[in-house]
Formats: sequence, C-alpha cells, structure tokens
Amino acid sequence: MQATPLQMAVVAAAVGQGRVVTPRLLLELDGRAAEKRPGPELGVRLDRLRAGMKGVVDGGTAAGAFRGKEFDVLRPGLFGKTGTAPSGADGQGTVWFMGWLEPGSLPGQTRRLAFAAFVSHSELTGGAHAAPVVAALLRAMAAQSLDKKGN
Repeated sequence: MQATPLQMAVVAAAVGQGRVVTPRLLLELDGRAAEKRPGPELGVRLDRLRAGMKGVVDGGTAAGAFRGKEFDVLRPGLFGKTGTAPSGADGQGTVWFMGWLEPGSLPGQTRRLAFAAFVSHSELTGGAHAAPVVAALLRAMAAQSLDKKGN
C-alpha cells in the first residue's frame, strides 16, 4: 500500500469526523473564504477503530511520545495510529504516525485537527520516530496558544 502524508491525514480526519473530508489547504484566498463542502457519511461503525486509535496514544506504540506532563491537557483529545514498513535489506524502513486532535484540545482550537508525519530511511518504528515529530509540533502549537492567550 502506498499513501502520501496528506492522504493519511484525510483518512484520520474521516475516522474522526465520521464522513469523507476534503482537505482545505487554505482558509481563504484573495480575501474570499475557501469553499467548505461536507462529504458523505462513511456509513460504518467507527467506535472500535476510534477506541483503538485512542489506545495507541494512551498506552500503545505512540504512548512514549506523549508521556510528558505538557501533554496532560492534549492527551484526552488525541487519537493516532503508527506504522512501520521495512523498505530494504539495510534494516531501514518508512515510518509514520497519523491521527487527529479533537476541537478544544488547544486553547482557541475550534476544529478537529488531522495530521500525518512520514519519515523515510528510519531505523526506528513509527512510534519511536514519527510520533515524536507530531509530539514536537503539538508541543509548539500548545506553547504558541498559551503565549497568545497570555499576551
């Protein structure tokens, strides 16, 4: 299976939203708001999939990346899935972490935020290499949100 990080973020968004999601890369262009069209519902049960993705963050393969106290506020709204695919005889692989953050997990966050990180030529796993990339991004976003709130 081959997928881009954007495609994996769209998958995470669809599972979180329960419907097909069209990514919006711009909120506006030339002063006009980007068009927002909700896609069709997926029509499948997602509760077990969501519970599994919650478990990946809380106690599974990505838990180590989100253990710090700075994630205590974010962790309840964080869902994810790791992946590791060997890509050669040299022991290296392609690793990834995708998921979403529920609205309200960050100060001022009003929408569900889907994400995906992809690392090629890694000797680690998705939980050990790609999840920490997302953790660093979320840590920076949380710090920025707190800075804006404090100013």
